[in-house]
Amino acid sequence: MLIVTVFGGLILLMLLGVPIALSLGLTAIGTMYWMGGADLLIMFGQRAYFGTTSFPLLAVPFFILAGNLMNSGGITQRIFSVAQLCVGRIHGGLGHVNVIASMIFAGMSGSAVADAAGLGVVEIAAMTKAGYNLRFSAAITAVSSTIGPIIPPSIPFVIYGSLTNVSVGALFLGGIIPGLLMGFALMAVIALVARRKNLPRMTERPSGREALRVLAGALPALLMPVFIVGGILTGWFTPTEAAVVASIYAIFLGLVFYRELRLADLPGVLWESVKQTVQVMFIIAAAAPFGWVLIQQQIPNAVINAILGVSSTPWVVLLMVNLILLVLGMFIEGIAIMIITFPIFMPLIQHIHIDPTHFGVIVVLNLMIGLVTPPVGMCLYAVSAISRVSMGEMFLEMWPYILGLIVVLGVVTYVPDVVMLLPRMFGFAGA
Repeated sequence: MLIVTVFGGLILLMLLGVPIALSLGLTAIGTMYWMGGADLLIMFGQRAYFGTTSFPLLAVPFFILAGNLMNSGGITQRIFSVAQLCVGRIHGGLGHVNVIASMIFAGMSGSAVADAAGLGVVEIAAMTKAGYNLRFSAAITAVSSTIGPIIPPSIPFVIYGSLTNVSVGALFLGGIIPGLLMGFALMAVIALVARRKNLPRMTERPSGREALRVLAGALPALLMPVFIVGGILTGWFTPTEAAVVASIYAIFLGLVFYRELRLADLPGVLWESVKQTVQVMFIIAAAAPFGWVLIQQQIPNAVINAILGVSSTPWVVLLMVNLILLVLGMFIEGIAIMIITFPIFMPLIQHIHIDPTHFGVIVVLNLMIGLVTPPVGMCLYAVSAISRVSMGEMFLEMWPYILGLIVVLGVVTYVPDVVMLLPRMFGFAGA
């Protein structure tokens, strides 16, 4: 009965249009008051504070800042040009370019929404100019942005690591192969659609001089993932420090090298980054007391026993967890889902002996699919605002691509080596 009351209250508030952070906070306050009266409410502020003081969370504002700097400093256009050089001349070429550009941008930003909102402007404009249907262009832009938080760096991996004490470096490495598989799956679907719809392609072959000019111009930007991941693996800096390095490097490229970012632009970029950071941290702060309430009332134990009552076979449990996350991702923001469900899922995966690094990649990939599923898909909202294509129209266009991502999710879930190969190669303990 308590489980129904707590989660029913949370869902009711969200259905009434209350923001997710306020819904979590109000539900926690109400349950705390029921548990111990007004005296227990002092725990709300304490748990909210401790929920935001994890050292790895310092990476979040700096990766957000790095993504915004790249979108303002001319880096995204150069990434798109390199991708166009690689695959632009095949049928549906700009669809493939869209995916390749997102894979490259993923190695710099760590945010799906930054990809959708920043790189998406360049991609949609280029595709519509080349004769692509606007709905198709918007759908590919939205679905390809989900690769961003899987290929390192990744803001969701940083948050997962801070919540579970799992190595962020191991998570970064674990996401590389799944992120590449996501890109290849999307490109395979695009190839089928391109053949059926006879999508356009580039007819002009760039000269050798032009190709070298494009590559030389983009090379400093393309080195950013090398600095970030290489610096972490060599021990030069931690993942948190890597976020600071990424921001400094993005400022250098925008101000000094490309000279497309002006000092006058920095206050606006910083303010936008502050607003996005506050949104993320507000959810984390509000969700921490909610998670504490769940644990105090032993709700995770009840849910775990219910799941294990159906089956204790690992593959069945993982299937149920994936289905739960896919459904939740349709209605709740991804970070909030992580914080709400981890008190339940972490003991569960320990019971069935699933590696937490492997599980982290499963969770984040699952939640990225949620970003492009209505009614609450943040990337759908971002691309819809840019393209002026309705979310419903986009979803009708993108469902084959979502099926491709679900296939990749199945591979990642049931073939652990897809995730664990690189962490083991680089000697992460427990990997």
